[in-house]
Amino acid sequence: MPELPEVETVVRTLRKLVVGKKITSAKIVYPNLLKQPKNITEFENQITGRVIDSIERIAKHIVFHLDDKVLISHLRMEGKWFYEPRDSQTNIKHQEAIFIIDDEMQLAYYDTRKFGTLHWQDEKDFREQKPILTVGPEPFSEIVSANYLAQKINKSRKHIKTILLDQTITSGIGNIYADEILFEAKINPLKCGNELDKDDFEQIIKASRFILNKAVELGGTTIDTYQSAHGIDGKFQNYLKAHTRVGKPCKDCQTTIIKIKVNGRGTYYCPACQIL
Repeated sequence: MPELPEVETVVRTLRKLVVGKKITSAKIVYPNLLKQPKNITEFENQITGRVIDSIERIAKHIVFHLDDKVLISHLRMEGKWFYEPRDSQTNIKHQEAIFIIDDEMQLAYYDTRKFGTLHWQDEKDFREQKPILTVGPEPFSEIVSANYLAQKINKSRKHIKTILLDQTITSGIGNIYADEILFEAKINPLKCGNELDKDDFEQIIKASRFILNKAVELGGTTIDTYQSAHGIDGKFQNYLKAHTRVGKPCKDCQTTIIKIKVNGRGTYYCPACQIL
């Protein structure tokens, strides 16, 4: 699943390709992709003729700004945006939306799992509506401090791995980076929120910023079927210290990395470095 670093890589790629370009026609191929509005014809008519003014990332969401409207894309498991020649037949059975651009190209959305979403909302108040309304601050935000995490977490009986995946507390962290952050902070994923102290929260913040910045710098992590766009592979998988390394020696202490399930999510950690 694309997480904050992968989505940031997609946004940076798309900015270079489509900002300033006009959409001359639009077609939603897979109706369930468009969550708002429900009227597909209305949406296709409204977006036609608009220029893509800018693109930003909010947590794991891609936000296309088009004058007084925004198109909000969430890639979910395996969604991908491609800028390609018009009428391209690339992986046609997984094509869910096509936006024809005024330079004989098209911006197309593909999704093999069909979990991705699009929301078409007003620019003036989209931050006060779902899906953005419920998104918590990113670890980079000044809002995220030891005190902030203490207020949100220190009475929770949930495991810290599960808490890090809660996008309403802090946003942008998914399964891969939660494992790497907890390894970097030397915190066991099975520890509960009410077992952590101020130093733990500070270590989580420090580790989150370090890991996510490094992953963004390297274009994200390419694991299984995920690529950001246009076949771009991330390089952060070459630096993973916990995630996917079950049975391999810890890079810090040589203890064997183990894999468990935490709230149904595959979780990798070092039992020596991350003592419960």
